[in-house]
Amino acid sequence: MDIGRRLYRAEQVGELDRRAIEDHGIEGFELMQRAGSAVFRAIRARYPEAKSLVACCGAGNNGGDGYVIASLARQAGFDTRVIAMKAPEELKGDARRAADAWLDMGGPVGEPAREIEADVIVDSLLGTGLDREVRDDYAALIDSINASHASVVAVDVPSGLHADTGMPLGNAVRADLTVSFIGRKRGLETGQAPDFNGTLLFNDLDVPDTIYRDLEPDAERLSEDTVEQFLP
Repeated sequence: MDIGRRLYRAEQVGELDRRAIEDHGIEGFELMQRAGSAVFRAIRARYPEAKSLVACCGAGNNGGDGYVIASLARQAGFDTRVIAMKAPEELKGDARRAADAWLDMGGPVGEPAREIEADVIVDSLLGTGLDREVRDDYAALIDSINASHASVVAVDVPSGLHADTGMPLGNAVRADLTVSFIGRKRGLETGQAPDFNGTLLFNDLDVPDTIYRDLEPDAERLSEDTVEQFLP
């Protein structure tokens, strides 16, 4: 089966990550940098006139991706700032490394705001592991993102969207562009996902094809040939 047609559950994508890191020696921080670079390239291609960017960063590795994107945008001359749901010094692992790199270049970090003004807002709040309704500060910030006039770019999955079902868990970000990684998530192709994804791009982050072997996908995207065969 063509890798591009395979759809995986969030748990399976986690296994693909593990294989890339543990079986092929690709550091987690390297994958984070590749993900951030992929998103920033997509932003430059989709919004060539953009000059300002706000990255909304959560407490996990999805937030770390946001810090990488913010660093790249600042280096490229964007007026860039970060809204952090967790203080950078409280982050762990690769996310902490990404946040430290942002701070080392003098990047500003602020708290959630009711109004967000920027050409582009990067949604890197919640990753694929979300399994309960979004509440409190996260829900309020998602409201602020959706109320803005900015172009919204979601990292991997729009925050608040269930990565397996494609259904919003309470509040969910309505993105104009979503860039997803490693394995295509079933929840980005099903349920109400089309109302939240915007344009959906996929990037395998240049991981080896061997990580997909012996991992049966949860579902398969139909090809045009298959549709024509069964629905002449």
